[in-house]
Amino acid sequence: MSPTAKRATSILVADTDSRFLESVSDSAAIRAEGWLVRTARNSEEAMSALKEAPTDIIIANLDLPKTGGDIFLANSKREFPNSLRILIHEESDTNSLQKGTGLAHRYIQKPFTPETLTRIVRQVLNTQLRIRRKEVVDIVRETKELHINTQPMQELLKTADDPNCDIDDLVPIIMQHPTAVASILQVANTAFFGAGGRIDHMEEAIQMLGMDFVRNLAITELAKKQLALPPGLQEIANAVLKHSIDTSQCGFQMRNFGATVKQVQTLSSLSLLHDLGKLVLLANQGDQYADIMGRSIENNRPCWRLEQALFGCDHAAIGAFLFAMWGLPENIIRAVAWHHEPEDFADHGFCSVTLLHFANCAAHLKNEMPFYFGDELNPEVATKVGLPIDYVKEID
Repeated sequence: MSPTAKRATSILVADTDSRFLESVSDSAAIRAEGWLVRTARNSEEAMSALKEAPTDIIIANLDLPKTGGDIFLANSKREFPNSLRILIHEESDTNSLQKGTGLAHRYIQKPFTPETLTRIVRQVLNTQLRIRRKEVVDIVRETKELHINTQPMQELLKTADDPNCDIDDLVPIIMQHPTAVASILQVANTAFFGAGGRIDHMEEAIQMLGMDFVRNLAITELAKKQLALPPGLQEIANAVLKHSIDTSQCGFQMRNFGATVKQVQTLSSLSLLHDLGKLVLLANQGDQYADIMGRSIENNRPCWRLEQALFGCDHAAIGAFLFAMWGLPENIIRAVAWHHEPEDFADHGFCSVTLLHFANCAAHLKNEMPFYFGDELNPEVATKVGLPIDYVKEID
């Protein structure tokens, strides 16, 4: 889907449930958006429809006859790579889809209403438009350090796509990179995790921290090494990554406010990646970006607001685009892209976007950042999800 397209957004919905298809076609919420909706009852009809006319968003039920919805989306991804893909599934399918292989930009569990579908489609559209902006793409493409010697990173990223990957597969990859090993063991032995300096093997660290946490921490270390910043900027990069670990620790404590165990585990691991776009800007803009960070302190303005004013995008969008290139799960891309501006994701409960916003703000308040002004809490979002405005006081 082109961000400059003038025509109405086109959506194809493939599902065997006639009532559901009718409810989507007749939805006032969808009509209000001005979207063009077509429907199909099986994968063959859906593929024919894709070939007949351009389609921006493909929505398919996992349980399609003849060819399943996952196979259909895989085929459509290959033949129509610019279309956005949403997979509908039952609760019983959640575990098998949990790894996120890049098959879909969003997964929706039944049951849901056309209004919910409209909101999710809008979020998917807005996220992709945000991270595909020319300014974002240019910065990532111009950062040459991201495009050389990427084999170590690619080996590590493959574990995100492999649902059968286990500790024995991950350890040999990480052990090739001493800086990543040192960081992982250091985090595993912090007082926060209760290890008390007893963890000295990578296998033990993974068992304590979890596969996703260790992989994401290794990704940040490899990215930092690959960008190879000069000493002055490297000091800033180290502070950025320390803040990411602080955010992860604050994320663990969001369970005290009603976040589920699964939400907290996801938050803790994705927190490690949320500011990686800052490292890209340090490599791409160098001292100019360091000066912008300093100006954010002078003006008491969050750094991302100055980035948007000067670059036409911010580090959140840059990081999210990079993760989309790397094939990381969509929930990471979405949370990173919007963690400064979570208003459209605030509901009567937590989600990865709002939780990352809260953990990030808490980390800035608990540990002052010396190089740039910290992010500010959106009190309206906190109130909407039922989080006390002074929640940071309860975080150690």
